[in-house]
Amino acid sequence: MFHTFSHCEKNIKLHIIEVGNKDLKHAVIFFRLDVDQFFSLIKNLSLDYFRIILVYRCETLSQDFLINDFLKGMKYLIDSLEMEDTHCILESSPNDEYKNSLYSSDLFNAITVCKKLDDLCLDTFLASYAQKNKGGIDFIEKVNIQINNTLSEGEPYLIKVAKKMRLTPRVLSKRIRSEGEEFKLLVKQKRHEKALALLKNEDVRLSDVAYTLGYTEHSAFTRAFKNWAGCSPCQFRKYLK
Repeated sequence: MFHTFSHCEKNIKLHIIEVGNKDLKHAVIFFRLDVDQFFSLIKNLSLDYFRIILVYRCETLSQDFLINDFLKGMKYLIDSLEMEDTHCILESSPNDEYKNSLYSSDLFNAITVCKKLDDLCLDTFLASYAQKNKGGIDFIEKVNIQINNTLSEGEPYLIKVAKKMRLTPRVLSKRIRSEGEEFKLLVKQKRHEKALALLKNEDVRLSDVAYTLGYTEHSAFTRAFKNWAGCSPCQFRKYLK
C-alpha cells in the first residue's frame, strides 16, 4: 500500500511517496532516490516495523530558493508523521546542497550515508531493528543502532553518537557504563558483526566492506578482522566456501 503527495513551502515543493502502515511509529526516509530503484529495494522488505518514505523530487518554485525553505518542508513532513524515531538514508555524492543540509541538520534520529545503496546495504541497516520485542528497544540497543548508522561516516566517536542520540558525551558514557558496557567495546562488536554479514556476500569487495565499517584504509580493516576472527577477511571467505 502506498500513496504519493506533495508539500509546498514558499520557494520549494517536495514530491513524496509513502509506503506502509501509517500507524507505525518508526520511519525511514530516502532522499532523491530513483523511483524505480526505490521500489526495487523495498519490494522484499517487511513493512511490519517501518514506514518507508521517499522524497523523490525537490521542485524549485522561484529563483529565490533558500535552503531554509527546504529544511522547513522536511521538518513539516517529519512533524506530520508523528514518529517516535525517524531515520534518513542518503547515497553519498558531493556538491549536493540538499543532502549537505540534511546531514548537518538535527531533524533525524540518525542519518546513514551509503556509498552504494543496494539490497545488501538496506538489509544491513534494517538488521539492527529486527530483534525489537514488545517491550521496546533498550538503551544499549539504541546505542548499537546509532553506532551501526554512523560506521560508514568514519570512526564512530562517542561525541558523534551522543549528538545523534541528543545526549552529551558525558551523559552517554555514564549511561553506557551503568549498563555494564564500554563504548569502545560496543563499536568493536558492531563492526565485527557487520563485517561477518558483509563478507558472506562475495559480490561485495573487501575495500567496500572496509569503507562501510568506517575504515579509511583496507589494511586497518584487515588487522582488526584478524584480531576478531584469527584470520584475514580473504581467508574467512575461503572458509565460507
